[in-house]
Amino acid sequence: MGLLLKIFIPLLGVALAFYFYSAPENFSEEMLRGKRVIVTGASSGIGEQMAYHLARMEAHLLLTARTEAKLQKVVKRCLELGAASARYVSGSMEDTAFPEVVVKEAENSWGGLDMLILNHIGHTYFNYFNGDVGHVRKLLEINFLSYVAMTVAALPLLKESEGSIVVVSSMAGEPAGPFTAPYSATKFALDGFFSSLRQEFIIDKVNVSITLCILGYIDTENAVRAVSHAIRGTPAPKEECALEIIKSGALRQRELHYPAREVASLLLLQAIAPNFLDSLIRSNYNVENIRR
Repeated sequence: MGLLLKIFIPLLGVALAFYFYSAPENFSEEMLRGKRVIVTGASSGIGEQMAYHLARMEAHLLLTARTEAKLQKVVKRCLELGAASARYVSGSMEDTAFPEVVVKEAENSWGGLDMLILNHIGHTYFNYFNGDVGHVRKLLEINFLSYVAMTVAALPLLKESEGSIVVVSSMAGEPAGPFTAPYSATKFALDGFFSSLRQEFIIDKVNVSITLCILGYIDTENAVRAVSHAIRGTPAPKEECALEIIKSGALRQRELHYPAREVASLLLLQAIAPNFLDSLIRSNYNVENIRR
């Protein structure tokens, strides 16, 4: 009986989680009209596509990334698509003062904030861990600590508006695979911090939602360039992924799994057969194409 419970309870939990995370809800673009939204990492990839979707929904946008020239082009396109307003702040999340600068721009421009979408990532490698502790520390600063700093800076405004925090994470932060040790560490950290913070919000009756987005392999230029030589499988479209992230935040969902079936299957196996899942993950790599 004890063994059956150990198997059944995790299975039931994951099945229920999959049901609630994937159950259809009534999303309307009207939910975002006039909303004041910060999107980080918005100059390319999923962040850029989120900006375009939000622009079509007539939201107010504040976009951040490192490269000013790219941000200028994205802002111009957002205005063409119908954004209520669109502006940018360029800078690096390695700068510990940058989160305060971004949030202050939102406060000065709009007087408040409704949604914070944290999407930026630092540059890393896809290979065997090379022992570079400094790189891990730098990546934690960008991929994790700056998310915390952005949240701390934005929280007074989000409490006032009873808004939403959307955290873009990865399957690398659930069942970790090989060749992404520093990156995986940052994504596991995001899950731990924001899941704990959600509990505190509930205890303190703070009506700010936290949505953790667990993403699989997406066809962004950076991801395809980094891993296509080593991973078997077809990446999911970034445009659809970006829209699902926005929907999940607007609906104040606890988690988004995208692609839903793929991610849910992996999480189910993690709960009931972790060793089998590890072997399955390893079999999905062309290890001979990984050069040390």
